[in-house]
Amino acid sequence: MAMPIYTLIALDIPKWVIKALEKIIRAFLWRGRKEVRGGHCPIAWDRVARPLRLGGLGIHNLETMGWALRMRWLWLQKTQPDKPWADFIINVPKKVQAMFIISVVTEIGNGENTLFWSDHWIMGRSVADLALSLLPHVKRKAFRTRTVWEALDNDAWLQDFRRGLSVPTIWEFMQLWEAVHEVELRPDDQDEHCWLPDASGKYTTRSAYLRFF
Repeated sequence: MAMPIYTLIALDIPKWVIKALEKIIRAFLWRGRKEVRGGHCPIAWDRVARPLRLGGLGIHNLETMGWALRMRWLWLQKTQPDKPWADFIINVPKKVQAMFIISVVTEIGNGENTLFWSDHWIMGRSVADLALSLLPHVKRKAFRTRTVWEALDNDAWLQDFRRGLSVPTIWEFMQLWEAVHEVELRPDDQDEHCWLPDASGKYTTRSAYLRFF
């Protein structure tokens, strides 16, 4: 398992390769051979590859492990933005990106490394928690790139809407307005990010992997 795991840290391995690797693992587990027929596997692989606490054998699901390992790069980009890897282009599935976002809560410092529209920075909540109906009105680029520091500078976030707001969204807009104006930036302090799945508040591969079950 060591070689596939190391590969998964950097590469998005095609599903057919993962299936071929898991076939070899199944054969070794049930028959001690390189190949095995389906009838020789007494338990479905999806069940075998669950964590022990969920009734599995604790054998890693390679696809899920790949997601957890690549999530580490997202954590490093968030917590160490001055390092070389912060500029890496990482191929991360949307559901992995979404899982990362809900796994991190930020205490705002200068707001330079926290995304206004998606991160959880408003007393542990995100804009979606306060004003979900506003998000379809936000320009795509602004949603992906607008930092809290940029957004709070002269209320620049008000420029991120691509069209006028509908009447039902006005109430949520006012809620967001009030919440945003309660936040005070601390220009001399970095944003502090907390990884919720682990008691340490820091990313671990194990906690990221278990997050998907």
